[in-house]
Order: sequence, then structure tokens, then C-alpha cells
Amino acid sequence: MTDGTSTHSAAIAILKALVDRLRPPAAQNAEPRVRAEVARLGARPEEAAALGEALRAVLALPRQGAFYAETGVRSALGFWLELTQRLGQRLLPPLRDESRLRNILHLLFDQRDDHLWVTAVADDAWLELAGALGLTKVGAGGTAFASLLEAARMLSYRIAGVGLDRELLRAESDLELHESPFLAQNAALLPLLERARSGGAVPDADEIRHVDVLLDQCDATLDGIRRKASENGISIRLTYLLARLRQLIDRLRLLLDFAVVDDRPRHAMVVLKTLLATEQTSDELGEFIGQNISLLARNVTDHASRHGEHYVAEDRAEWRAMAKSAAGGGIVIALMALFKIKLALLHLPPLTEGIAFGLNYGLGFALIHLLGFTVATKQPAMTAASIAATLEEARPKELERLADFAQNVVRTQFVAVLGNVGLALPVAALIAALWLPLLGEIPAPEEKLQKMLHEVHPLASGALFFAAVAGVGLFLSGLVSGYFDNKARYHRLGPRIAAAPRLAWLGAERATRLGNYLDAHYGAILGNLFFGMYLGLVGAVGGLTGLPIDIRHVAFSSANLGTALAALGPRAVAEILPWAIVGIAGIALINLVVSFSLALYVALQSRRVGSAQILRLGMVLLKRLAKNPLGFVSPPRDKPAD
Repeated sequence: MTDGTSTHSAAIAILKALVDRLRPPAAQNAEPRVRAEVARLGARPEEAAALGEALRAVLALPRQGAFYAETGVRSALGFWLELTQRLGQRLLPPLRDESRLRNILHLLFDQRDDHLWVTAVADDAWLELAGALGLTKVGAGGTAFASLLEAARMLSYRIAGVGLDRELLRAESDLELHESPFLAQNAALLPLLERARSGGAVPDADEIRHVDVLLDQCDATLDGIRRKASENGISIRLTYLLARLRQLIDRLRLLLDFAVVDDRPRHAMVVLKTLLATEQTSDELGEFIGQNISLLARNVTDHASRHGEHYVAEDRAEWRAMAKSAAGGGIVIALMALFKIKLALLHLPPLTEGIAFGLNYGLGFALIHLLGFTVATKQPAMTAASIAATLEEARPKELERLADFAQNVVRTQFVAVLGNVGLALPVAALIAALWLPLLGEIPAPEEKLQKMLHEVHPLASGALFFAAVAGVGLFLSGLVSGYFDNKARYHRLGPRIAAAPRLAWLGAERATRLGNYLDAHYGAILGNLFFGMYLGLVGAVGGLTGLPIDIRHVAFSSANLGTALAALGPRAVAEILPWAIVGIAGIALINLVVSFSLALYVALQSRRVGSAQILRLGMVLLKRLAKNPLGFVSPPRDKPAD
């Protein structure tokens, strides 16, 4: 071991003992401990001098610009590689090199929540401790200050480099047409830093103010890209770049302020608290994933909310149109339910059967969408996003307007379920009734029909739990629809289809119409296919793994009830029929509540809308329900004529 390494180890050991003495059992008790340590060191000047010397030795380590520039800032690796790296570091922490400030920080503050109590202590208390250690001045000279300037130079270069990234230029084409603020800040700052680096004057407040203006322009550009993303779409890589740029800009501001503030010791406390907090949370996975996909999640829910607007009837004409659309969906669902019964009678291998069921569901749902019909249970995932979007824009005094919207959502949902069930059940019953005279047999063996009745019993089967499993699928299908709608915007699907050479035989006009149609319906079609495969494969997974999972969907359950009722006759099902009806109602309620709750939670989280607003809305709706319960199921009033 070299003498330098021994010196570092001794200094770190002394400082580690100090941190251990200061660390409180709870963050709120930290400041009294710091002040008590100040008093203790005041009576032990030799110990205070040794601690001060150890701290100065650590801060004077050379080539530490990367520490100030990189600590707690996302790397250039990109989302997936950095996520992999963080996972690896959580499983197997890296070796700590005692010659690096970043590693020394980890060695001193080795508890995951140390940043909480350090941040909770007032700057004045830390300054008193620094004074007790003999660290009363932070000058413009010295190794630490030189490292700060070097860090600022590194950050400026990195901001300029990310500003030239192809993904960013694609999202904001004006960066190529006009002078980029990301490049301009580098051109303005470098001469100032080079002057200070060569022994000249440190940048003054006026010079830094000009750089701040350019950094403000960088912030404005990032905000503009975020706003445009709702229309143009966004990718995980772009969200990562935006988050990295924001961190780089914030860190550069923090370091530049240090060069010009009057009270440098106090600002040094701000810098050190920031570095510790960002470094100790740098390997957290949940927050990292959440921050990086938040904008993508918002875009997904935004696209879902646009579809949701079509599921809300605001007058009687739209309410009747929704009833007719849901009725059409109910007819198709009755046919799908019958086809699924026939597929089940083939007794295919479990996985093959699950795929066959999924294709039946998925292609049927896609057909319903293409015909302009409605599946009622698809509405909650869409309308929840619409409510979240309206909540974000609404102020507390506008809650009555928002309550009108929510009430329209409920009554539209009611008539949609009524349309689906009201046609799926009788159409399925009619087909089953005609099956025997036309084909000489009932649609399925009696054992199968009895099993179908038993499967919707609310108490004697897992129907209600399986309805919740289906509700999760409904929620996920809404996310899938929004995700692919976002992808369609981001990759400019419509214009690319219209300009595709292989579709030139269609003619320009028809190719454009095809592109526009797919651009508008791409997400909905894939969301329906996903939901169909989900319904088909969940039961197969349950059978293959032994897990007690299956699905119950209200429209298909009602169609199965109609088939069994007509095929077996009223007398054979008289005993179980009341329970089956209750089961259908329970399945409908759970399908809707689970999918709506999950979708609303994700939409609110992506928009950073607090729970207070939704609670106030809930109180307004409860008052309306108590006053006029039929107002939540009856048709809305027509809009007043202009």
C-alpha cells in the first residue's frame, strides 16, 4: 500500500467516524446532533483540526471534474443499458476506489437514507460545523474550484452533444434551421472557462447571466418538444434524452452559480446536498423507470383519452347512437360466443385451444370495431383517460362542469352495457333455439351447457374473481391501443403508407385514405387483437400452470346464458337462473370497475394530478346520485340550440 493510499484511508476513517456520530435515528433529530458536535469539537481543538485536515485532503484530490458533472446524472448509455447497469449494481455493488470522490461519498454515507437527514439539517448548522473544522472560506483558487470549472466545461460539451442527437433533431426540426441554443451555450461558455482555466478572471455575474439566458432557451426548447409529443408521438429513447438534458442543464446552472454567488460557503452546502441526494438515489429502479416513461405514459393515456371522447354521449342523439352501436356489438358477440363453444368441443391441446380462442375473440373484436360497433367493456379504459385529462385542466370552481362530464360517462356506459347484453343474450338464445330444428341437435352437450351456467354463479364459482382478471385485460388493452397510436404518430404511419412505392397501384387518393384510416385506427385494431388473445390465453395459462385463473366477460357470459337457457329449456335452468342473472350483473360491475380504476390511476399518475381533485369530484357525484339516481342511467338532455 502506497503512502498516498494510506493517507486517504486514514482521512476517510476519521471522516467516517464523524458521519457515524452525526447520523440520527430519525431525520428530524439530525440538526441537534450537528450542533452538539459543533460544541464538542469546540472543546477539542486538536480533534477538530485533524478532521478539517482530513476533509481538505479529500476535497483536494485531483481530476474530480467528473464527480461534480456526473454524480446522479443519467449516462449516455440510454434507457435499457442504464437500467441493466443499475440492476447489476443492485445485485453486485461495484468496487470503491478511495482516490475518487464519488466512491468516498459512498464510503462515508453508506446508509441508503443518509441523504434524508443530511438534507434536513439547515445550511446554517452545517456552516457552523465547517467553521469548527476550520473551513471558513471557499476561494476561487484551489483544486476543488478548478474541478468545478472543469465539470462545467464537461457539462457544456455534453449538452451540446445531446442537442445534436438525431432523435432530438427529429422531434424539433427547427434546431437544424436556426441556431441551436444547445450549441450556443457551449460557444458562449467555453471562452469564459478557458480564460479562468489559464489563470485569468473567473466569469462574473453578467457573463453568467448571458449563459443563463441561453440555458433558458434550452429549457423552452425541451418544453416545446414535450408539448409537440402529444401530437407527434414519442419514444422511450426521446424521453430519456429529454430527462438527461434537463439534468445536465440543472447541474450546469448549479455549478455556474457557485462561481458568481457572494456566499460561496452556503452555496457549497447546496451543491454537496444535491450531489449526495442524487447519488444515493441513482440506483433506484422504480423512480428511474417512472421518470423515464412518464412522458410516454402520458402520451399513451392522451391517445386513449381521444378515443374516450367518442364513448361519451352528451345529448340524446349521441346516447341513442351509442345504444345502436352497442346493440350491433352484442349481435357479433353472440356469434363469437357460439363459435367459441364449437371450438371448445374440438378438445384441442391446451395451448392450441387458447390460441384458437384468442383468435376468435381478437378477430371478432376487430370486426366489431371495423363495423363501427361498440364493446361496452372497452369504454372504461378510454373514458378514464378522458376524465383525467379534464381533471388536469379543470379548476376547483369548474367541478360542476366536470361532474356533468362524469355523469355522461356513467349513463353512456350503462346504455352500452345494456346494448351489448340486451342483444347478445336474446340473439344467442335465438340461435340455440333454431339449432335443434334446423340441424337436429342442441348446440352443445348438456354437460357443457350446465357447466356454462355454473361458470356465472357468483358464489359457487370464481366468476367474480375471474371478472377482475378480465378487467385487468381490458385496462391493458387500453394501454396497448394508446401505445400503438403513439407509435403511429411518432413514425408518421399515415403519410408513409400514402407515399409507399409498393402501394402506388392503389393511386394517390386511395393510398392516402388507407394511410389516414390506419393512422386513426391502428392502435384500436391492435388493442382489440391484444385483448382477444389475452382472453383466450389466460385460461390456457391457468390450465397449463395449475393457477386458479380464468376470465369472465359480461357480454360473453350473457351470450352463454342465452344459449344454455334456450337449449336446456326454462324448467331445467329455473333453479340456477336467478343466481346466473346476479352473476352476470356482478361480472359487468367488476369488469368495469377494475378496468376503470386501473386506467384512471395510470392516467392521473402520468399527469401528476393529486387525489384531492378526484375526491372533490366524487363528493359532487355522490350528492347528485342521492338527489337524482335515475339521472345516471337516463338519456342526457339535448344541448340547447344556439
